Amino acid sequence: MSSEKLSLVLELIRAEKSIEAQKVFDEIVPLESVEYFMVKGKLEQKFQNWGKAINAFSNVVELDPGNIEAQNHLHLIQNILNFWNPEMFNP
Repeated sequence: MSSEKLSLVLELIRAEKSIEAQKVFDEIVPLESVEYFMVKGKLEQKFQNWGKAINAFSNVVELDPGNIEAQNHLHLIQNILNFWNPEMFNP
């Protein structure tokens, strides 16, 4: 049941229906699984909730240290958060 809902959430995220995806995700009983945290991370990333996304992807890496997809998401978020625009500081 939860696995089907997690798949539906991923489909909605891919279809750019993030609000609908959030509603379906909120119905899922939290699980301590790679799949659950991966979907949570992607959903939080979609809403730019960087801290929650980092926590979710970190949970994936903790459960599955070799998970390249989660590591890539963490790297991407770190790049976004560390982005520095020199023009912003040079009037």
